[in-house]
Amino acid sequence: MRQGWTLIALALSCAALMMGVRAQAGPPSLKAGLVTLDFEDIACARQEAQCEVGDQYMAHGFALRYVPAVDEPMAAGLVAMGTQWKGNRKGSTALAIRSCEAQVLLMANDNQPFDVLSLDVAPLEGDGPLTIEFVGQKEDGTEVKLPVKLARKAGWQKVVFTPGFRGLSSLQWAQGACLDPRLHMMDNLTVMRPSRP
Repeated sequence: MRQGWTLIALALSCAALMMGVRAQAGPPSLKAGLVTLDFEDIACARQEAQCEVGDQYMAHGFALRYVPAVDEPMAAGLVAMGTQWKGNRKGSTALAIRSCEAQVLLMANDNQPFDVLSLDVAPLEGDGPLTIEFVGQKEDGTEVKLPVKLARKAGWQKVVFTPGFRGLSSLQWAQGACLDPRLHMMDNLTVMRPSRP
């Protein structure tokens, strides 16, 4: 009888240990799967046409970081564009790089590789052609580039990334030069964290 209780106690200890291991595995946002950064959690954009976000935006285990332009006198950061913004005809919160020629850098918080699938972009002022070059950094140090020219029209257009943008350690792109190319805002950045053996 005593041996039976010992086995039950051992089984319960193992179960408790396994539950502890699962609890330490991290939140679901850091596991494999599809994630969309839609910026709807930026509360100030619900009441304002635009509002300051700061030097970085973090959600779902990813960070978008502001990178100042060369010789930028004052780092301006990221800004949320609310539904009241004249160029935002989509009806959801968007994000923009506040200053001309500054960049934004996307990375996973745990520095693990990720795939970039798509991103919605629109002219910040409502119309005009957009030219954006996306640069992905791979784990082995190689780069992949995707130059994108979007039509001269108002509203949102979807950028779909090529298979080369899988297994990235970072993704970076620049805001326009204020006049040419035009400034843009972004929404619905869809990324995937691949499962690892």
